[in-house]
Amino acid sequence: MPAAQRDRRLHQLHIIAGPCSTPQTPQLEPLLAVISARFGDALAAVIYYGSCLRSGDPYDGLIDFYVVVDDYGRPGQSRIGALANRLVPPNVYYAERATGHGILRCKYAVLSVEQLEAGVGRRAFLSSIWGRFAQPVAIVHARSAHDHDRVRAACGEAVVTLLEKALPAVAPPASAADTFAAALTLSYASELRVERAGRSVALVAADAAEYSHRLRCAAPLLSFEVNLDDPQAVRYRPSAQRRQLAKISWPLRRGAGKLVSVARLVKACFTFSDAVDYAAFKIERHTGVAIEVTDRLRRHPLVFGWVALWRVYRQRLLR
Repeated sequence: MPAAQRDRRLHQLHIIAGPCSTPQTPQLEPLLAVISARFGDALAAVIYYGSCLRSGDPYDGLIDFYVVVDDYGRPGQSRIGALANRLVPPNVYYAERATGHGILRCKYAVLSVEQLEAGVGRRAFLSSIWGRFAQPVAIVHARSAHDHDRVRAACGEAVVTLLEKALPAVAPPASAADTFAAALTLSYASELRVERAGRSVALVAADAAEYSHRLRCAAPLLSFEVNLDDPQAVRYRPSAQRRQLAKISWPLRRGAGKLVSVARLVKACFTFSDAVDYAAFKIERHTGVAIEVTDRLRRHPLVFGWVALWRVYRQRLLR
């Protein structure tokens, strides 16, 4: 790609992603200091996402971070942890810090810069990365302006990838926000999640103008025409071949995505301190089902955890 064309695309990706900032950043400094101390100069960026970002209150639940590093083999991870991160990314860890306003708690997932960029690209089959970063996020730490711009471009690329893969499977016309919500619904269905049905629709409805903006800005970068003349009736014309590919790939993506989600749960039992307590908290928060966390369950989650998961699944609360 010629340099001028590459620069234009980079500029467009930054517009799609938006400023990726939040006024909460100073409040997060105690946790950012913990992460920075662990990964040192291998730390390229920290990305803030999830419910605390949306609510504006970092003390309201567990903060969600993605930690982007140069190399898993650098300081911060054991050799086994680095291997696990390469094979089934990302590894997830827990940190907390007491402040004058209460206790800040976070879980942070670790990705290399290369895996982030590959995970949001059009060649990535599973939606766990491009589906996550297609939503608004904040870059709350960056090692340099170059790292900030690189991560911000990846966030814009995630939007393009989501729409490129999902819209051929979504029937038009619908409003711009509803079109984006339908795309996210496909992505959500390709993971093992405890949120109730309609979660993606509610997320988009709460910030409809932002998602409409993302669709409008990403439209010129898609491989098919998108007509946004009427924002309440968006029309797009992917080829018959792309529609057929979407019809085949999304069921495969759902099956493969759920299997990978199970593998990540198993891995989290070894990398994520208090993983069982966190999972129980998450399930009850999103489904209303209380899971009794016993000492036996904490000691042997891979043996006794499946009983609790099966209970949630039978009530059709685990998707």
